[in-house]
Amino acid sequence: MDNLKTGLLIRELRKEKGMTQKALAELLHITDRAVSKWERGLCAPDLSTLEPLAKALDISVNELIAGERMTVQTPVEGLEKAVKEVIAYSENEIGKKTRAVKIKLAIGCAAACAALLAFLIFIYSPVIFQRGNPIPYLAAAMQINEDRPYVQVAVNDNADIYISHRGECPALFNYIEDTWNATFREQMGGTYFFVTDADALMVSAEVYWAKFTVWTIPNVTLVGG
Repeated sequence: MDNLKTGLLIRELRKEKGMTQKALAELLHITDRAVSKWERGLCAPDLSTLEPLAKALDISVNELIAGERMTVQTPVEGLEKAVKEVIAYSENEIGKKTRAVKIKLAIGCAAACAALLAFLIFIYSPVIFQRGNPIPYLAAAMQINEDRPYVQVAVNDNADIYISHRGECPALFNYIEDTWNATFREQMGGTYFFVTDADALMVSAEVYWAKFTVWTIPNVTLVGG
């Protein structure tokens, strides 16, 4: 469809009938701005508007899409061209509507996913933010493997923090015993006691995200610091 050509035809036929843009718009249940855009060739009528518009202007849909009146003397080639234009226009409009539906579906899915994510964060925030910012812990957890069963998460003035797969970590226990020259004595709940000749080291264990254990090794011993 030639938007400019069709727009000029709409304007010509509207004026022949003595109608204003507003009057034609009211017949079609649209705005006069839409009619103005058609007549200026800025856009084309929607597929659903073609038939009522053609009826209001007393022409065929073929003529409306072709942008010219057809008479009995109109060559067959002209009719074929008009029919092809109708088909092409219909396919184009269907394509536009299909793309619009896909875009709306994509936006709807994105909004639903965002809402679901927000809901999950709200429900599981005590777990997600169990130890504050989860990124350092998850980054360290991704480095755990057979050769490296525990990974250091952070170091501060008070303690060293490590993460391992859930459960006891013999390799970490060996590290503690070698570093502190200590021996594992007993476990009480989430606390593991290591002893040296005179002091005791209390290592705390906390299940993290149900799959890992976070170990906190203090930098001071229970007796004698």
